[in-house]
Amino acid sequence: MDRVDELALLLRVVDQTVEQKKPSVVVLRGEAGVGKTSLLTTFAHEAGARHSAAHLLTGYGQAMLNSLASDSFQAVRECLRSMAASAQRSGSPSRWHRITQSFKENAPDWIESVPVVGQVLAAGVRTGQSYAASGGERTEMDSRLDQLLRLIEDIVTDAPLLMVLDDLHWADTATIDLLTTIALRVKGPLILVLAYRSDQLKSAEQTHPLQRTVFRLCRYLPDTPVIDLPRLSPQDTEELVRRTAAGPRIASHAVSRIVQLSAGNPLFAESLARVNQRNGHLPPRQITAVIEDRLSYLSSEDQRLLETAAMIGYHFEVDFLAQLTRLDIDDVFERLHVLFDEHDLVRPADRRNEYDRYRIHHPLFAQVLRERGVANGPRWRRHHAKLLQIIEAEQDWDDELWVRAAAVAVEARNSTKAGTLALQAARRQFVLGAVAKARDLARIAVENAPSFDAFALLAECLAAGGDHVGGVDACVAALELPEAATADPALVAPVRLLWARTLRMTCRWTETVDVLDQLAVAYPQPGGLLAETLNLYAEVALCGPVQDCSRCIDLCDQVAAMSADPEVQSRAFGHRGLAHLAAFQPMEAEQWLQKAIDVAAAAGHPYAEYEAVHWLSKKTMACMELERSAQLLAQLREMSQTSGVASENPPHVRDLSRVLGLRGEFPNAANAFAVFTDISQNSAAGRISTTLACQLAEIEWQHGPVAGGEFLDELARATDEDFLLVESRQLLQGLVERFRERQLGWDPVSFAISVLGVPEEDAQAADAIFRFDVPSLVQLRAGLL
Repeated sequence: MDRVDELALLLRVVDQTVEQKKPSVVVLRGEAGVGKTSLLTTFAHEAGARHSAAHLLTGYGQAMLNSLASDSFQAVRECLRSMAASAQRSGSPSRWHRITQSFKENAPDWIESVPVVGQVLAAGVRTGQSYAASGGERTEMDSRLDQLLRLIEDIVTDAPLLMVLDDLHWADTATIDLLTTIALRVKGPLILVLAYRSDQLKSAEQTHPLQRTVFRLCRYLPDTPVIDLPRLSPQDTEELVRRTAAGPRIASHAVSRIVQLSAGNPLFAESLARVNQRNGHLPPRQITAVIEDRLSYLSSEDQRLLETAAMIGYHFEVDFLAQLTRLDIDDVFERLHVLFDEHDLVRPADRRNEYDRYRIHHPLFAQVLRERGVANGPRWRRHHAKLLQIIEAEQDWDDELWVRAAAVAVEARNSTKAGTLALQAARRQFVLGAVAKARDLARIAVENAPSFDAFALLAECLAAGGDHVGGVDACVAALELPEAATADPALVAPVRLLWARTLRMTCRWTETVDVLDQLAVAYPQPGGLLAETLNLYAEVALCGPVQDCSRCIDLCDQVAAMSADPEVQSRAFGHRGLAHLAAFQPMEAEQWLQKAIDVAAAAGHPYAEYEAVHWLSKKTMACMELERSAQLLAQLREMSQTSGVASENPPHVRDLSRVLGLRGEFPNAANAFAVFTDISQNSAAGRISTTLACQLAEIEWQHGPVAGGEFLDELARATDEDFLLVESRQLLQGLVERFRERQLGWDPVSFAISVLGVPEEDAQAADAIFRFDVPSLVQLRAGLL
């Protein structure tokens, strides 16, 4: 019952990390109520006591319920607060000073998330901008993600750090991406424990981003322990029941019934034992009914108090609760103490600024309480309207409070405030890099208070998230609003440029050119806007239906001369290099592609550098420089792991499969293609199918028809690997069977369209990407012999 084996394994990981000063990642998963949180709380306490001599810092954070009110990085914020409190409680002034100074120097934009640190530092040093203005060494602060990485790296140079992140099934994509980057980049003694409910990751509609992250960590960090927390044995369940049912001895037949009904789930067993202890009736079988039954033994006043608390949040401010319930705050504290001491339904939590907070015992209880509140619609809306007034009275809102206020306004049915608050919150989340959260907030802004700014931000979020079709629609909606006609042209132009870019990404070439023509006429003066317009013209000339390499090269020269932006320049040089390649001029291509890399690297622009290295890898594959291709793809993989660039971008994985296939390493090529399929979007099935057809045809061109069959055999074997998602496995198994039907002299694009049912537009686009827009790879390669 005490989870001795799992606790021992977790502590061994800490021992090893402290001793070897090398990072460790642990994944802990299990169903709701199986005891993850209890185990992790005990583990964090014992690890801190066990390694106090090594000055181990511990931090524990939970993701909140998966609602709008769960702002980006919630679990990380809670973990930082806990870590800072751990350092403060250590009794070492030097250690505490070290932590506060590290926040100030390395992560000033995170200070507002950790009030105990902010209170120590100067009041003016609240954000990265104010720190820079106060004379900090960096005049341009790094992003918040880079700041946090630098903070952690700085802390682990002095002492080991344990970060426990719980309930990550509720975490937003930005949090998951951040934790992945931390896990892959930090090299010092960091123990990162990631815990989640495995049953919450199963969905028929889409793959949870955390599931992909776990696959990725296990792939790149093969020593990562993955602990599946099992249910309790009947003996352990019985012991838990007898401990829970304090007081009179519980009857043996009641214990047996609870053991049977709970099926080894600790939360279920505990709740059933408490219910049984009170009246001995047959408990319900469903956990929701168990929780409802347990709550029913509270007075109606305490039930309503808890419903209101859950409305505020899984963690709730006592002061807010007192105002909403119109009770004296001392009376609220007394009632919370009873709910904590006698009923074990709430627990004290860390303070938020000057506010004392509690948290509800378990997220399932909070979920049931919120459902109760929603059922009473008028009361629910009225309380949210009042909560919004309470929040609006606060000063110095941080990102967390902006998101929270927007969520409260939505529940209060205050469309005007919901739209305004959601738009502001979306902007802040987008700057943080929390694209998915920003997109959701922008949609709320559009639904509640449609405006040019709201649609424009939604378009930007959709494009950044890869939904270019949605981005096109949002751009059109923004530009069709009456206010767009009277808005400042300087604000409208970027939306038109984004419209052209999203149209280009959907291969709607005629419409792309029409929008670019409008921009070129409206903004003919040399500058950033015209430079980006010409860059898109160059992409159309290179990748469009009628390839014009000379025009692409000329346009790229104009862009490079017009713009000093290294990202724009690097893209122009890269496009020019690919245009030379398409014109069968590999030496010139090499020159310009290398120049694209140099410009991006000199400016310290990781995204542009990743893109430029990827372009050079295309050239080496086209020219059959396979050893060099492998080296560049390894470099891309390293960039993706260590800097967070393109963390879910599969091109280098796809291309690795291709290079391995050209080298005749069919088992590895098949495994790489399976991984590529697994990390691609489900909507990309047509392009995946065409890419596989092109790769199979290329293997046969290089090694003969028999080799193609060998590759398919290896791909069939790879589909049995456990790491593959079900939909990926099914797609590949179906493709392998269809490809076995191919005839001699088959054409991969025609096969994809006629046999695999791929839309012609998708098949042609995938083929163009595979050829790197070179009209004939056979002709290019023949010229190199």
